Amino acid sequence: MNWKFRNSVMLGALALALSAQAAIADDYTGPIIDTHAHIRLGEHDGLSPSHPLGTDALRALDDAAGVTQSALIVIARKGVPEQTRQQNDAVIAAAKASNGRFYPVVSVHPADGKAAFAELERLAKLGAKEVKLHPNTQNFDVSDPGVAAVVKKCGELGLVVLFDSYKPWDLNEMGKFLLLAVQNPKTKIVLAHMGYTQFREAVSFAQLKKLGMQINVWFDISAIATTFVGSPAQDEMVWTMRKYGIDHILFGSDWPVDTPGEAASAVRHLGLSGEEQRLVFHDNAAKLFGFDDQSGSH
Repeated sequence: MNWKFRNSVMLGALALALSAQAAIADDYTGPIIDTHAHIRLGEHDGLSPSHPLGTDALRALDDAAGVTQSALIVIARKGVPEQTRQQNDAVIAAAKASNGRFYPVVSVHPADGKAAFAELERLAKLGAKEVKLHPNTQNFDVSDPGVAAVVKKCGELGLVVLFDSYKPWDLNEMGKFLLLAVQNPKTKIVLAHMGYTQFREAVSFAQLKKLGMQINVWFDISAIATTFVGSPAQDEMVWTMRKYGIDHILFGSDWPVDTPGEAASAVRHLGLSGEEQRLVFHDNAAKLFGFDDQSGSH
């Protein structure tokens, strides 16, 4: 073998190895906030009976993954306002008992009208920060006026709204979310899973910045990161995240769909810089929800 060619090959291999080590060394290793984890607190939460009750299982998984703070999500059912109230009280109590380790993501059903409004007002007084609405589980259309009314009310009360953003039988849903955000600029909205297989539509939201409009939408990358990491779509997904703005991307596990460890590993293999990881894993959520936890270091 020609010695120049051999040396070139060796130097190339060394450069790749050093690059891989640098990427590993550049991984963010500070505290992580998981903005998307479901909790089963009773028999009417809609989760599988195999899903463990309480927070012990999630706490153990969080410890293993370096998650220092996690959401506890519940989802309200239609037409049972007293059950909704009890469920919200239970998740608030679970979060309070954790001394800040968990924070509650409460819920109402948009079809409950005045009862939903009254519950939102009560929850805001109790210090809730975020409300979960799920078009699939709660079986509503995002364009329903009742949904817009709840979103507007949340904005008036300073509550962040978390939506599941993937409905495979409604390919127009991301457009509906865009309209909802534009019509409710005072409401902070989080779209879980970044549209999932429709993630390209997130670029449409980036156009709001060009129009001089306030960016009031965040995307969490639960489920989508673990799905597309290592796939041909990975680079395009990361490009889309950067095009929209890494400062509006949140980490989530969607536990029990994925464990916090699985979700964190996927994010670390997306090719994000250490600084981008710090924003996704921690700083963006801390800023959005006003958490006192300090930024971690690399």
